Amino acid sequence: MASSNVTYQKVSTKYGIIVGIVHMFYFLLMWALGLTNIVELSFISGIFLVIGIVMAISSFKRAKNGVIEYFQGLAIGATVGVVSSVILAIFLMIFVNLLDTHYLESLQASSLFPESLSKLSLFVLTIVYGTVPGVIIGFIAMQWYKNPDHTMSERI
Repeated sequence: MASSNVTYQKVSTKYGIIVGIVHMFYFLLMWALGLTNIVELSFISGIFLVIGIVMAISSFKRAKNGVIEYFQGLAIGATVGVVSSVILAIFLMIFVNLLDTHYLESLQASSLFPESLSKLSLFVLTIVYGTVPGVIIGFIAMQWYKNPDHTMSERI
């Protein structure tokens, strides 16, 4: 990839889509194993977000010959978080409406969500729960990547 054609928007959108798809597969795996009632397991998927953001920042920095602006890294974190969580939120709406109409009730019964949880609030909360950590993870990752010497190896 020529560095002039690479933008942080393209890189973060690509990795956001990948992370969103991985979130969906993880959720379907939990559903197939009958583990969706253990809501706390869904927070493990945050690891996918961390990996996706770190890989996106690293990929962008490599494509720009080791140069990344601080706010570009923050924007990558936010964008990966937004894109992946929007994909997951759309998937959850399809899931709740077509595959498991009782899933929303199990979320309402958990102590992590209010009893008045609606489909719209689930949609919005899913996006918020992906975006805010995305910004925070981008901020933390940039503490490492802002230094010109720090990058991930080509093998990753």
